[in-house]
Amino acid sequence: MIDESNPAGRLHKILSTAKGQPDSKKVRDVWSFALSIEGDDVIVTKGVVELYSLSQEIQSLIKMNENLNHQLYLSSFNQIDKSFFPLNLAANWNSVKPYLSDEALTRLQFCAEELSRFYSEESLAEEDLKDIIQKTEQLFESLYSSSLPDALRLGLLEEVERVRNAINMYKIKGAKGLKEALQGTIGAVVVNQEAIKDAAANNADVLKRIGELIDKLDSFTSRALKLKRMLSKPIRFLLEKVTDTEIGEE
Repeated sequence: MIDESNPAGRLHKILSTAKGQPDSKKVRDVWSFALSIEGDDVIVTKGVVELYSLSQEIQSLIKMNENLNHQLYLSSFNQIDKSFFPLNLAANWNSVKPYLSDEALTRLQFCAEELSRFYSEESLAEEDLKDIIQKTEQLFESLYSSSLPDALRLGLLEEVERVRNAINMYKIKGAKGLKEALQGTIGAVVVNQEAIKDAAANNADVLKRIGELIDKLDSFTSRALKLKRMLSKPIRFLLEKVTDTEIGEE
């Protein structure tokens, strides 16, 4: 069984799903299905770009181990990368599918097995993912209709949109992508703490939702990546004061 808790395992699963799609299917629809994202051209293109970045990350991780035969593990990556670019979303899948040969996927499986020796992360349970999606969408709607000052409201909306994107790309980037989005959201709250405090009285529900989402993301990403929680005592104290949310400590 292939370890899907590391970058190579994730890429193998996605490419195996794509490889199994009918030849007559459009490239756009294949990547949309394999990545579980909307079939919008912009979203699909972004997803394929992230797949290419994932491919580069895997190669870098393998090269870190000087005891490995890099040629053996990495010789098929140039071929795999050709399945990403040039990207013609309107073309039939049979124009891309040959790049995902059995040999290429087998070498990728070897990479996944090797990375599993030192790289793994806990997967986000379906229930937790649904909870994060719900909290994110509720926060976005609350922020959009809030009475927060325009500059603050737009800045926080941008951060929530980053969380949305990280959720969409979770299948590719895993918990690492959520952690990056979390860092931005915490940073926005810290930088704008005075403005948030001033607006707290009339926007208590919105600020509470921000605190709840931050707490949920921090709890999961720290557990998944086996790291300490980002919310150190000073930051946790600040967020509790600013958002009026009791934030857990693990």
